[in-house]
Amino acid sequence: MPTLQLINRKLETREKILNAAGNLFIREGLKSITMDTIALKLGVSKRTIYENFTSKEELIREFLLENMLKHKNELLSIVNRSENVIEALIQFGEYNREIFSKYNPLFFEDLKKYYAQLFDSTVDDSRVKNYEVSYLILKKGVNEGTFLKSIDIDIANRFIHNTMDFFYKLNQSTHLPHAKIWQTVFLPYIRGICTEKGLEVLKAISAVEGN
Repeated sequence: MPTLQLINRKLETREKILNAAGNLFIREGLKSITMDTIALKLGVSKRTIYENFTSKEELIREFLLENMLKHKNELLSIVNRSENVIEALIQFGEYNREIFSKYNPLFFEDLKKYYAQLFDSTVDDSRVKNYEVSYLILKKGVNEGTFLKSIDIDIANRFIHNTMDFFYKLNQSTHLPHAKIWQTVFLPYIRGICTEKGLEVLKAISAVEGN
């Protein structure tokens, strides 16, 4: 078999393993899923799994990295196809709610408990990527006249992310509804940095959304 075909087949196998493992991790958490579980799910030998991933931790790491890239690309796509930044922000929330509602809470609990170093590096990397996206949308909002020119974009961005981190940690024990957090914290903040034009857009969208 030509070398290129061999490479493509290996990549396809690796991707199938990654997708199958990822779906199991999301549904069942990390601890309960073994390499044997993944091999059984795919109908392949455990040796095939180890030929593509040297350890379960590497498999988890690759799954997280791929998901973070998909997440960032989808957020950028939302920014590009939205008519304005207010609409984009609301779609961000809807997208995140849809994605994270699929995850078994054990996924994040297991990641933090059994793969602490990987958890920390993933959170840091994710924060950087999301920071870039939110900075872009704040800047776009200022440029299109939706947000006040007087705001310090860097400070506003840090506030948003620090607030998100706070509610993420709080939610691990309280499980507050995302809609309630949006209405109580983020919506008033967005109103506060809006121009008159931005407030009109926000009012129109909120009326449609029922907020």
